[in-house]
Amino acid sequence: MLAYHDIVPNGSETIEYMVDEDTFISQIETVRTLGYTFRTLTDLSADLLADRPVAGCAAIVFDDALVGVYDIAMPYLDAHKIPWTLLPVTDRLGVTPAWWPGANRTMTREEVMEAVDAGADLCAHTTTHISLPDVDADAAFNELVRSREALSELSGREVVDLCYPFGHQDAQIREMAKRAGYRTGWTFTNGRCSSGDDPFKLKRMAMRNDVGELHWLVTLLRPKVSWPPVQDLKRGSL
Repeated sequence: MLAYHDIVPNGSETIEYMVDEDTFISQIETVRTLGYTFRTLTDLSADLLADRPVAGCAAIVFDDALVGVYDIAMPYLDAHKIPWTLLPVTDRLGVTPAWWPGANRTMTREEVMEAVDAGADLCAHTTTHISLPDVDADAAFNELVRSREALSELSGREVVDLCYPFGHQDAQIREMAKRAGYRTGWTFTNGRCSSGDDPFKLKRMAMRNDVGELHWLVTLLRPKVSWPPVQDLKRGSL
């Protein structure tokens, strides 16, 4: 799972988790060259839960649905017929994201709908991008339910896969996600996923601009057992 945030023009000043256009394309082309099959998050999750092999599969996701994804990543992915997944923060469309100082605005509802019409998969990332373990249970559950309902309406299908904001989750949040109707919960812990993993403690690769071609190639070839375990996380826990 390749977890991106914003994609920015070449020559732009980048902050953490922004990736410029050339680096983004290089990273994806490396995956293509190695022969990976691209899947949506929805399809990859279904395969994991059905114990179907996922070795050699990769999913590209964009947390927060930032405008650079619409302007830069979407045309490239569409041109190469590469499946991809968008994670909109449903009550924070078309705004400067308060949770990420220095970031560009998020996509508008119209831009999200255009992405869906172009084939983008939608999965959940809550309604306001709060740290779920840091709010009371009612507030957290409301975020999970309302996000799933809104995205199900936008996509025209039932959305049942979740990426925790900031990767923050614990046993209570994982159980709450199940009750809210999700089948998977994806953390922000770096690593690979495979059949048999806890479906609410799945790992992703946090994509950055400093992951050059050689570094990225080594990362892709790194064995699953060498990655760190998923931990319960909330604000200030690291």
